[in-house]
Amino acid sequence: MSRPFPVSIMTAAGPGSQPEPDDWSCLPLPSTSEIWRTTATPEHGAGDVLALLRAMVAVLDRNPSPAHPLVFRVSTLGADAHRLLAQIMGEGEVSAQVVSSRGARADAGALVRIQECRYPGIWRVIVDSANGVRIDDRIEIGAIPAAILNEARHSGTTQGTIPDTSGHNLTNAPFIASEIVAAQARAVSWHGAGSHVINFSLLPVTPADVAWLDNMLGAGTVGIFSTGYGKCTVIATTWRHVWRVRYFDGSNKVLLDTLDIALIPEMVIASAEDLMDSLRHLREIVKWLEED
Repeated sequence: MSRPFPVSIMTAAGPGSQPEPDDWSCLPLPSTSEIWRTTATPEHGAGDVLALLRAMVAVLDRNPSPAHPLVFRVSTLGADAHRLLAQIMGEGEVSAQVVSSRGARADAGALVRIQECRYPGIWRVIVDSANGVRIDDRIEIGAIPAAILNEARHSGTTQGTIPDTSGHNLTNAPFIASEIVAAQARAVSWHGAGSHVINFSLLPVTPADVAWLDNMLGAGTVGIFSTGYGKCTVIATTWRHVWRVRYFDGSNKVLLDTLDIALIPEMVIASAEDLMDSLRHLREIVKWLEED
């Protein structure tokens, strides 16, 4: 997936350049890129998978840039069809976990696991209840899965407040906090439209500043992980439309440390061009399955 790197990288020593803890990632990140090669057609499950792929192509043909994700349930497929579907779809650059909040869904506490397929904009979504019971297994096609979009629109406070700074040895954190409050207010009034980036890597901030701001914002219900340009984590905060975005090098050192105030940060969203490219690949797979 072709997604722009938001700002220039600064690798000098200073805030944002120190190693992250070993447990910085909540999901395993793919270490290699997969390329699906057509070998022998599996005999079992191919018919069900072909019917599913035909339906996906037909719907995406009619609506190549859907405003809301197109949903295809796969929980009724047999084991052979599931294996073939997994082989065809593979794993792409983006994965995510969402813990549904009461403000976004009725089934509060459900765990939503998301894996982008090797074809951008096609997502495998598995939903388990808070006590581990499988609720849904589906494929979604769109810019971003519905669970992430619902949380982005409905969870978190819409009026973040600045805590007392007394007793903290802070430099620029109070001024940055005021900027965050103002940017969030704009984002809320515009329903998440636009983007305002605060780049800690380029600001004169101390580790105490960053820690105090992180504590002010808290951790939200969405964690997104991308390998499209190195390793990247996009973590929702408890403030609506305020996201913590960090890029890491191969040894998990922070290259870029930012806040992105937007509905959803752009680097994890599939573009219209991505979806058109994925539709082309789906057509090729359908043709291959039909010929064999």
